[in-house]
Amino acid sequence: MWLSTHTALLPLIIFIIFLQHGVFGLQDVTADLFGAENVGTVSAFGDFNSDKQTDVFVIREDSELVIFLADVKAPYFKPKVHVKKDVFPSGVSVISSVVPADYDGDSQMDVLLTGHATGSSLLQTSVFVFWGNNQTLNQSARVDLNRTFKDQPLVMDFNGDMIPDIFGVVGDSTEVCYLRGRKLKCEKALGSDVQIRVPHSNAFIDLNKDFTAVWG
Repeated sequence: MWLSTHTALLPLIIFIIFLQHGVFGLQDVTADLFGAENVGTVSAFGDFNSDKQTDVFVIREDSELVIFLADVKAPYFKPKVHVKKDVFPSGVSVISSVVPADYDGDSQMDVLLTGHATGSSLLQTSVFVFWGNNQTLNQSARVDLNRTFKDQPLVMDFNGDMIPDIFGVVGDSTEVCYLRGRKLKCEKALGSDVQIRVPHSNAFIDLNKDFTAVWG
């Protein structure tokens, strides 16, 4: 799904039970969670720093990624990591999605971003990855997939090695890219007669219990 290109607040609301009256109510706790930093579009969740707490990945002004790390003191999510467009690949100025995962198999959460140029078609998607280092991202060692995807890529374990891979449509064919050990390797994925719709709606599921994913 493409993210909205408009900046929005981060409205986080929880249910509160009023025991005296036995009714449900709503309470806005955004300020308690984010303080004055409640600006942007929530794009992903994940335990970025491996502290067993859920962290929040936020896109601001379409061109900046902010990672809010969970804290025990208010505000309970604090902006700790900032990735701005000056470290994006040339020509990319708009972030369209964020997919945190361990792409190289080192047990550290990395961050995959998809993006495109301002005003360009959303079908001309660039994909690049920043390597994670516990509470930081190595912004000087970005890996570009050097391919233009026709749609958002699908992150999945294509070869069954327990490491996420990147699958998508490049040109008129499907490709899968591996980043194990931080070594980029891309290859054709499916037969030439397979056509994937844009936007796609695909799933890879083990339907016959042979521990191998079936595309559908």
